[in-house]
Amino acid sequence: MVKRIWFASLALSIGALACSVTPLALLLWTVVPALHYNLWLLSVVAGEWSLYPGLVGLWGALLGIVAVRRGRRRTGFVALVCGTLAVALSLYPPLSMLRVAEANGVRLSLARYLFASHAPAVQTPGTFEFARVDGQPLLLDAYLPQASPTAGELDQLNSRRPAIVVVHGGSWKSGERSDFPQWDAWLASRGYAVFDIDYRLAPPPNWRLAVEDVQRAVVWVKEHAQQFDINPARVSLMGRSAGGQLALLAAYTAEESPKAEGPATDARLQIDARVRAVIALYAPTDLRWAYEHPANERVINGPAALRGLTGGTPQTLADVYSQASPLTHAHQNSPPTLLIHGGQDQVVRRDNMWFLLQTLQGTGAHPPKTEVGPTRYRALFIPYAQHGFDYNFNGWGAQVTQHVLLDFLNTN
Repeated sequence: MVKRIWFASLALSIGALACSVTPLALLLWTVVPALHYNLWLLSVVAGEWSLYPGLVGLWGALLGIVAVRRGRRRTGFVALVCGTLAVALSLYPPLSMLRVAEANGVRLSLARYLFASHAPAVQTPGTFEFARVDGQPLLLDAYLPQASPTAGELDQLNSRRPAIVVVHGGSWKSGERSDFPQWDAWLASRGYAVFDIDYRLAPPPNWRLAVEDVQRAVVWVKEHAQQFDINPARVSLMGRSAGGQLALLAAYTAEESPKAEGPATDARLQIDARVRAVIALYAPTDLRWAYEHPANERVINGPAALRGLTGGTPQTLADVYSQASPLTHAHQNSPPTLLIHGGQDQVVRRDNMWFLLQTLQGTGAHPPKTEVGPTRYRALFIPYAQHGFDYNFNGWGAQVTQHVLLDFLNTN
């Protein structure tokens, strides 16, 4: 009988420690810089699904209290402290978003977060070749609305739906189209025709080539407007990370005169590739600054990625770094722009967003005072979020992003 009680007490202590220390060890990476790429991936998971390990931590803290009462004071106390800390860290993402959500008129849904109740069904998209460069086919996936949008979904579409060209990330050297298919399907369900595209990857250095590929995709979509029942005057660009930089650069340089220096070597691209608006999530905007101020080189070697994009360093290719930076081409008459960035981003520093926004708004404030509201140039700052936070379609950051994104698109 005594042995049985002793083993039960030991099992209680082990369970309490396991249920408190393990979630704490996971959730620490939401605020502590990662030591490796895989730990960064873990930090994204921990931040976006924090309440689940938090609930485990709460159970561990309760078991710790029981362990203390049964004489396992040391292990019980450790479990209680670790479990409590895990719970506190798990609450950081939702609590940090309450003010942001309120400022943007969003009501966060716990049910949606816990049960993924709002995830759209992703249907197999149609795939088309939009260009062939040096024998290499460039493809896009088309996600089309199942029915024509209603007046309640979108404003003043002139009887044809708008379109969004999506550019994937991957440090300009990797990644593939349709890497966030839920978002493409969701936009299609809101009445937008979505075209998720390929572009040429590095090596060789592709800063000019990739931008031209993005612009070719925009031109192709406009040329096939009747086929997809879209309004060619309502085509926008959207990109993530490296794709965000390409989307911004493609949008801004398409507005320049054909004689101006910029990525496009084909004057037709600069005339026909103009877009209605551009959205960039966690994108580098000042490449020289990004080279000299990498976020966390233990996660990703940012300078090496930029050398692959440009073919050199800011010291050897100063003009290339300038021309490849969206910041260089931005001004107060640039296309409407929505910038989205996370406060815990370890791949691209959040400063990039503020640098570009203050240039677009013509203000020297850092960060600019105008963070919310139906403006032409808008930023959404998500305090807790890591790079790639929108992978969780029902996360706190994603819930606010979806509202702001639709509001921006419908307004502009």
